[in-house]
Amino acid sequence: MVSINFRNINVTFAILAAISWSIAATTSALAFSAGSGILLLLFVRFLITFIVSFVLNIGSKKTKTNTPYLRLFVISIFSTFFISAYMSAIELVPISIAVSVVYTFPVLTFFANSIMKSRSIDILSAVALFVSLFGIWLLSGSGTDGWNIFGILLALGAAASQTVINIASRHKSIVPGWSLLKYIMAMPAALFTLLFIFNNPEVNILAVTWCFISALGMIGGCYFFYHSIAKIGPVRTSNIMYLEPVFTIAIGVLFLSNIIESSQWLGIGIIMIATLVLELWGKKYRFID
Repeated sequence: MVSINFRNINVTFAILAAISWSIAATTSALAFSAGSGILLLLFVRFLITFIVSFVLNIGSKKTKTNTPYLRLFVISIFSTFFISAYMSAIELVPISIAVSVVYTFPVLTFFANSIMKSRSIDILSAVALFVSLFGIWLLSGSGTDGWNIFGILLALGAAASQTVINIASRHKSIVPGWSLLKYIMAMPAALFTLLFIFNNPEVNILAVTWCFISALGMIGGCYFFYHSIAKIGPVRTSNIMYLEPVFTIAIGVLFLSNIIESSQWLGIGIIMIATLVLELWGKKYRFID
């Protein structure tokens, strides 16, 4: 008989989430290049995600447990800010820079999770946090490529928001699946639909097409991400998803003509190494995540 390692299957959810979010991020950059504004992109992403999750949730088996509305509201608020800030950062800075700053959230999640569980903070986790901040400083050290510090700050805000989402989602009342996405996407879908209607931004077919593809990547990313958190916890899920910036940076440099200076490559490398070290070092925390 063939033995199946179910923990490896659970890790696959995080890997699939990383791939899906990489597609979502890079196609967002293509949408901006095609003439999409941030409002059009967010309108399409939130609305399509809500519609798909709502339709696929129809007929699903209902549980008798009380719905954790307050926790879902918190996740929804921070999910809205995470996606909005991340996409706005991509509009302001090269995608390779934005994704590197956003993906300090594995380090932030490890650090915050340790504090909340009253564990002692080992020296390596503290060093990893400050090393990552140094990497961000290197990334934001040049203003000669037409981008500004606000893109870095937005990406860092997105990272902090994702940390809150990770920890808030690790709860027995949070059941991953289309029902979860339906609840947390309802508010931002309604909000950005109203903003889109009242602002009446310019729309073209190519931009909408890239926005739609980005929405599909977001749907897959969210679906697999919450399943991964439920299976292996926020710390392990966050650390495994360092694969997204690897994919996204490669696509940005090869296909989106992103130009990164040597000091910025060093900053990207520092952030990646800090995250990877925590993934290896965090093995002793995986079963109490």
